[in-house]
Amino acid sequence: ERIKRATDIPIAVGFGIRTGKQASEIAEIADGAVVGTALIEKMASSSDKDVSVQAALALATELSAGMRSVTKN
Repeated sequence: ERIKRATDIPIAVGFGIRTGKQASEIAEIADGAVVGTALIEKMASSSDKDVSVQAALALATELSAGMRSVTKN
């Protein structure tokens, strides 16, 4: 909240966001979520390229839905 009062630029939060629920919680206080490690881990979870890409896409979809689930005033 202090950062948002100090600037008009969008604020993003990162570190440890791995689920849609966590993304939704972040959306309550921030404009965006920075996700890296969770997607990389999903892609590394299978030696099958198609499976790993689908796993990362499913996670990205879940995270996006979590962020969009919050109605801002």
